[in-house]
Amino acid sequence: MTLLLSLSRCSLRSQLWRLLPLALITFCSVTYAQAANTSTSAISNSDTLTSTNVPPFAIKVTPSSQRKRQLQLSYSTPVRMKQVLSDSLTHLPAFLANDVKTDSRIYWTGAAIFRAFPHPQQHAVVTQLNQLATYWHNEQQQPQQQAALNLSQQIEQLITGERIFTSLDYDNVRLNKQANTLITYNLTLILPPRPEQILVLGALDKPVWAKWHTRFDAEAYLKQSKPLSNANDNDAWVIQPDGTVEQHPIAYWNRDHHDIAPGAVVYLGFSSLPKSFETLNEDIINLLRNRAL
Repeated sequence: MTLLLSLSRCSLRSQLWRLLPLALITFCSVTYAQAANTSTSAISNSDTLTSTNVPPFAIKVTPSSQRKRQLQLSYSTPVRMKQVLSDSLTHLPAFLANDVKTDSRIYWTGAAIFRAFPHPQQHAVVTQLNQLATYWHNEQQQPQQQAALNLSQQIEQLITGERIFTSLDYDNVRLNKQANTLITYNLTLILPPRPEQILVLGALDKPVWAKWHTRFDAEAYLKQSKPLSNANDNDAWVIQPDGTVEQHPIAYWNRDHHDIAPGAVVYLGFSSLPKSFETLNEDIINLLRNRAL
């Protein structure tokens, strides 16, 4: 009788040890999906959120915001950023295996996560620029009018979204608890290859997609377009691919070299604007921070 009881306990203990790893896994199913507008979503740092108050959700993973076919990671419970990045790194190579045109190497500086597309201010900025073009037309300032229309068209073509500015550096997320945020809703994660261009735009006759060069600074890129007479000739704004905004000096008396990463935007601001458009520079810079590669 004692022997049977002992064997029964050993058998039960063995089964429990086999089941324990399963209890610790956040289940993730993988599907391929067509790109669509994402619903409102959130990231939380809370450690107490449980699956009882969060419905199932999905993270769409793609190397490009323009790609229609996307990898979809589905979760039934809240999941940490570390797990999402790990699952993405596991499944993305197989997803891209048959696409010879896409570089599977991830450019982490340009990685970004979004709540939804497009950014809610994109239409407003385009409208402002069109209104500014009309104002300059009435003032018979033809170069400024055409530049505003060109800038409006370029911004309208950009893919922008509600970007969540959180660390996506895998080592930082893995080692830093604050960076390992808790995800609870639908999101889109973009893990792009390294681009080879810089977007140059603003108070210029026309926007330019310039080839990226290792030691080029803002002034060097701006030489590839023609500034307007009311352009800021002291400083340019650089929006790095991670969304960081930097002010780079470009005048002969204050010029100082600052590196610009592949995929960045160089924005030359307007030095003078009508009163009703006085926040336009700031509005454009904020929108460009939310650009998706």
